[in-house]
Amino acid sequence: MESITLGEGNTPLIRSMYAGPALGLSNLFFKLENCNPSGSYKDRFVVNEIRRCLKNNVAACVATSSGNTGSSLAAYCARYGVRCFVIVNADAPAGKLEQMQAHSAQVFRVNGFISSPETTRRVFDLLSRLSLERNVPLIVSAFRYCPEAMSGVETISHELQNQLPGVHHVFVPVGGGGLFSAVCRGFRKGAVRGPRIHAVQPRACSTVVAAFERGDDEIVPIESHTRVSGLSVPFDIDASLALGLLRECGGAGFAVEDDEVFEAQQLMLSKEGIYCEPAGAAALAGLRRAVKQRIVKADDSVVCLVTGHGFKDPESIRRATRSSTSNAINENELESSLLENAR
Repeated sequence: MESITLGEGNTPLIRSMYAGPALGLSNLFFKLENCNPSGSYKDRFVVNEIRRCLKNNVAACVATSSGNTGSSLAAYCARYGVRCFVIVNADAPAGKLEQMQAHSAQVFRVNGFISSPETTRRVFDLLSRLSLERNVPLIVSAFRYCPEAMSGVETISHELQNQLPGVHHVFVPVGGGGLFSAVCRGFRKGAVRGPRIHAVQPRACSTVVAAFERGDDEIVPIESHTRVSGLSVPFDIDASLALGLLRECGGAGFAVEDDEVFEAQQLMLSKEGIYCEPAGAAALAGLRRAVKQRIVKADDSVVCLVTGHGFKDPESIRRATRSSTSNAINENELESSLLENAR
């Protein structure tokens, strides 16, 4: 069989043109994970799961997702002829749902799933039982459920070591904790001392960062109220693992307001030319706090992970474009309109 891939990985690392100088940083870079085939870093994980499914002659799989895992899995399943069932929260962004359905996945939106710890636990219990009874893989982008496949996400760190040797800081959005854990583990396997790796979470769904700030090891289940899709995981999947690695890697935790994330997304769109969803801008929101707290020095080399593409969350893009006009005009009005707006 030919190599199983959609061309995932080896994503660009680009220097900031605006945010870095505005923050007084001379070496800020963005790792564009939104350039993966399905638009998020999840492709690094999913390709490993698809390899396992095909190796085991699996005809179908089921996944839980806040959006990007399901979108990625649907794409790879479509390519390799595996039936795909995805369980998502009821208010998953339209862009991600449409992407799953375009690839012929069967999507089930479950009220309370992800936002309610109790509902989520019951759904996971049901899916785990059905997975065993029907011999259908349960795919969850977490070390707790799929540790071998999650090793694919560690390649982000391997690439950064080659693209920017000696990087001082990496800022990582945190939802369930799997991405953060993979980045830490990837650097830990390197031959040289790794960077400080910082966790950024919405304050309205702060599990890892809240425990870090309390100074304890308990991940407390909460009700999620964040509007940042993809970072709403209010219980412990890989949160405990991420918390331990956050301390081990010498990082800091930043609980940011949703509006800070949306402001960072607006900046990425309008000043950096990077088309990202809100979760993809969360790292920058955390960096802005780190600069205020003087955790980052002016000449430090810094990387923010841009985890997902803007088409994933069209509503957030609509909010970001409200200040930009697109009016229909007549031909004889064109010159005056151009000149007026050029002032």
